[in-house]
Amino acid sequence: MNYHFESSCCKRSKLTWGPYVWFQMWRVATSSISVCDYLGEKMASLLGITTPKYQYAIDEYYRMKKEEEEEEEENHLSEEAERRFEEQHNQDGQQPKIEQPEGTASFVNVTFELEQESHATSDANKVPAPIPS
Repeated sequence: MNYHFESSCCKRSKLTWGPYVWFQMWRVATSSISVCDYLGEKMASLLGITTPKYQYAIDEYYRMKKEEEEEEEENHLSEEAERRFEEQHNQDGQQPKIEQPEGTASFVNVTFELEQESHATSDANKVPAPIPS
């Protein structure tokens, strides 16, 4: 910025007392501000106060927003899976079920003779016992 001021006036030595004093005050002020700015940044860095004051609130907001988006995505996927299950279940209900032919049980006729004390054998003492094969 000093260069701009110097370029507007040809040389410092040709300035009158008023502009010369003004020029020197401006130069001292800008240099002082630059030094204070530099020292302030270094001290803030040393003290660890360079983070934003409400950064924790900003971080919490983004964390909550991310959780809500994940929950919405999970709900969407759950609803989609439930819808597909219902569609599949409805399709199964609409399609005729193929009936399995009922197996005819074949029985082997086995007869046992009951022994009585008289050891007499007769057809009346025979009892058929069906045995599934």
